Amino acid sequence: MGHAPLPDSGFLEDWAARLRQAAERPVVGILLRGSHARRAATAHSDVDLDVLVGGAPYAARRAYLDESAGQVTHVSVAARDIRSWVHRLGEPADWAFGLPVTAPARLLWADPHWRPRIDLPVLCQPAEPPRLEEMIATLGKAASARAAGDRLGVRLAVADLARLCPSVLRPANPSVRVHSRRAAFAAALELPVAPPGYRTDMLLCLGLRPGATGQLWAAAVRLVAGTLPLIRPYAEEIADTAGPDLAAALVAGRLDRYVAQVARAEDRRGGNEGRARGLQGR
Repeated sequence: MGHAPLPDSGFLEDWAARLRQAAERPVVGILLRGSHARRAATAHSDVDLDVLVGGAPYAARRAYLDESAGQVTHVSVAARDIRSWVHRLGEPADWAFGLPVTAPARLLWADPHWRPRIDLPVLCQPAEPPRLEEMIATLGKAASARAAGDRLGVRLAVADLARLCPSVLRPANPSVRVHSRRAAFAAALELPVAPPGYRTDMLLCLGLRPGATGQLWAAAVRLVAGTLPLIRPYAEEIADTAGPDLAAALVAGRLDRYVAQVARAEDRRGGNEGRARGLQGR
């Protein structure tokens, strides 16, 4: 499938002029991002524009439906002060499953003073640090929800856990950069260094493959328990974000024992519940 063209050759130039004129602050730059910048847009893709303004911290989002030549185009505009925008490039992208980002962009207009800073063919954001502590805590949340009989709570927690897992596995894997949420999702599922059954367990936990609550719980336990031995050689990197005690627990096996303890307690509870239901049905 080829890249879907914009309505006409002057579409982006017209929108850049319109946004400069309508802006509440002095505009210092306008960029095209998203699928049109990647030349991967379809007839259904919106046009993503970043409007960079001067002055104090500022953020606003606007949506427009532009109708021309019999075609309606969704234009999505994110306005932000230039210093915050530059600062955000130094932070991980919240949609990238913890992976580093290299996303194509196209400068449509810039103030000459700022052009050298923002005329970038790609916008890069760093990887997220390994969020091991959050993943362990989220397994505990799933266990608590299961103990309370809160099935929806279990599903919510294991989905959060699965989104954290690629950031924890990242140090053990070859470097990969992503340019979109879909590409990040694909890369997260295909990490070559991962626990057995990783892809299936990720899809189960994310709710993208059907499964009973008990199956999701078991998948979450496998993801965490299987990840720990793979990241043990990278305990020093873990210590940078989670602290030396958790890194030491990872090296000594104490963290493995904690995960096994949580899993055993919930497995016993699940078995007792099953036996109780069986007795009630007699």
